[in-house]
Amino acid sequence: MMKTVTLKPFFVAISLGIFSIEGYSQTDTATQANAYDGMSLKDLLNVKIMSVSKSTESLLDAPLSASVVTKEDILKSGCTSIMEAMRLVPGVIVREESNGNYDIHIRGMDNVPPNASFDITSNTTTLVMVDNHPIYNYLRGGTFWETIPVDLNDVEKIEVVRGPAAALYGPNAVNGVINIITRQTEKGSWYANVNNRQGSYGTSINNASVGYRFNRLSIIASGNYQHRNRTQDSYYEYTRNDWFTNPGYLLSFNSGDTIRNFSTLYPRQHLAMEKYAGNVFATYRISEKTKFSLSTGAQHSLGQRVSTENEMTPMSFVQSDTRYADLQGTAKGFTTQLSYIEGTQRTEFSAGNKYDFQTFNGNVEYNYTRKHFSLKPGISYQSAVYDDLKYADVTDKDGIFNGKGKITAQSAFLRGEYTMLHHRLRLVGGAAISKFNYPDTAYCSYQLAATYKINKRNLVRAVYSGAPRSSNVFDTYVDQTVYSYPTGVNRYFSYAIEGNKDLKLLTAKMIEVGYRSEISRNISIDVELFNIRSKNYSLQVLQKPYETIAAGDTTTRQAIKTTNLPMQLEQNGITVSLTINIDRFKIKPFVTWQHTTIKDYAASNSMPDAGTGMADIYSGIGNRSTLHSTPASFGGGTIDYKPFPKININISSYYFTHQVYYHIANLLINDGVRGIDHIPGKLIVNANISYEPVTGLRLYCAGKNLLNQTSHEFFYTDKTPFMLIGGITYQLQ
Repeated sequence: MMKTVTLKPFFVAISLGIFSIEGYSQTDTATQANAYDGMSLKDLLNVKIMSVSKSTESLLDAPLSASVVTKEDILKSGCTSIMEAMRLVPGVIVREESNGNYDIHIRGMDNVPPNASFDITSNTTTLVMVDNHPIYNYLRGGTFWETIPVDLNDVEKIEVVRGPAAALYGPNAVNGVINIITRQTEKGSWYANVNNRQGSYGTSINNASVGYRFNRLSIIASGNYQHRNRTQDSYYEYTRNDWFTNPGYLLSFNSGDTIRNFSTLYPRQHLAMEKYAGNVFATYRISEKTKFSLSTGAQHSLGQRVSTENEMTPMSFVQSDTRYADLQGTAKGFTTQLSYIEGTQRTEFSAGNKYDFQTFNGNVEYNYTRKHFSLKPGISYQSAVYDDLKYADVTDKDGIFNGKGKITAQSAFLRGEYTMLHHRLRLVGGAAISKFNYPDTAYCSYQLAATYKINKRNLVRAVYSGAPRSSNVFDTYVDQTVYSYPTGVNRYFSYAIEGNKDLKLLTAKMIEVGYRSEISRNISIDVELFNIRSKNYSLQVLQKPYETIAAGDTTTRQAIKTTNLPMQLEQNGITVSLTINIDRFKIKPFVTWQHTTIKDYAASNSMPDAGTGMADIYSGIGNRSTLHSTPASFGGGTIDYKPFPKININISSYYFTHQVYYHIANLLINDGVRGIDHIPGKLIVNANISYEPVTGLRLYCAGKNLLNQTSHEFFYTDKTPFMLIGGITYQLQ
């Protein structure tokens, strides 16, 4: 106990610091990995990033708030997944739900609206991509992280852009973009990499890749396998407000039904995640400015995490089998990208909760450049088709949405850039018009940014941007009977969830100012202040009852339809980051302070004419309160120390302050207890020691959550205790 109290102030000091951004361009791997240790602060600030403006530029000069995490950062920190690596990035909230499964939000604005189901409040406003092709789930929006086919072994770097970026990447880049960029091989050489890590709670991470670059053609083939067990056996039940291990039954908080097929719903109760995938990456270079790339692969995943509203417990089994292909080409100023993903997924193991899907993304743009000026016009098309008819009982309508739904968006965009005053002043602008099939209207995305380089060491920037989120299949097409019961002779009453094709799309606007400075030869600072306003949130809302007559039976039907709420959200915050690079030490802490205000919100899921006699969704107009489900402060940092040439010691930390999560059960049970979770603040400290006896061979030993703060991090999910992980990595190139 005394040891914990003594260590905490030291680690808190690390976590509350300020952190700067670093990375590598996507080039060849082994040489850069070794060069990282000797990079000066100036080198770190001049690394290249693509995701800010879709063109390679210095990270120091980037007009938006951005960060880069390299493969070397990930290796040294001991991170075991792409999701966990997000804890190395400023301005990102990362909370573990079960061993290896995380809830991830850029700058928060999570659990919005309060008192909704998890699907509505998940990370639906962050666009995740692999090599610029979106990995977005259109069932309810957001990212199924465990379905991403690439693993750490495939990653060259991860670029993160904070703030609306739909003018660059299309709808759904509302709060930001996470772009996972894969590795390439050196010219005329073999490349091979093998990684194996084993640890507590059945944790096993295994991946390998091999590749060769000929004169013009380079090919890499990779595979990965991951297995993780849960850190506890029990499940929290909403209705009885308690934890149960292998219960004989579960109670539904919504319908009151008793669910007895627990072993069917949870076939492998100890499992947190099991996934395997294979990928092939091929690039053919005709010249420096003309090349074509093709990547393809498939994955299978099964895991327990917060996924859908099963009305019993937050944890659900999620299964996914997907395949993808992505083709990119650059020639004579034109850039084209075509990507396709298909597969079958199930959001829980009850009847009907399964669907097939196909998504397509196409993008063509042209780059016109002169000395101080450039223009990039382009067009894009997105299509997502989801179908659960073959898995659902069409008569009882027990499927997820009981139909075949299609979401499309057609966009035209124009981006421009102009530099003046001897390249000190840089003006960047972009606009996109996106036409959706539902709602049948067009939305505008925009991004206006300016940077001014005071001198070689100091830069100020300002950004004004806005972006919409697309609609999703469930909200648009759902036709689901919740339950029905007799009320008299030939008379019935039923609740049904209905789709809404006229929903207004969620939109966000941001104003941001920033400052980057190389304070001295060894210290740099990055400060960003932001104001984000968002509106057109939606919720499943009780509508006015109406009667239908069929075969002599009269049914009073009350629809539950996704409806736009009058509420709005405003978030003000500041993120401060620092890099200290002195001899064998690299210290990189960061912190975000923010305040989130919710306006015109009422804790209700009822329309005024729904006949419930309770407050309706408009009864909160004029109200203004603080949203406590987004932490007021979060951050972390790393200390990297190389005491000897072959030994590296890395200490990383991540923390967030207290939050209060409001789930839809709070509205339906309405006792002020159930459906509400007070999540305590938490400091997570990790340490990783690596030893490189020969070039390319590394041995690892990592301790996770050294302070053993076992509290759960998301709504009544699994505890996260101390874990020990060891492993070996070998790279040949």
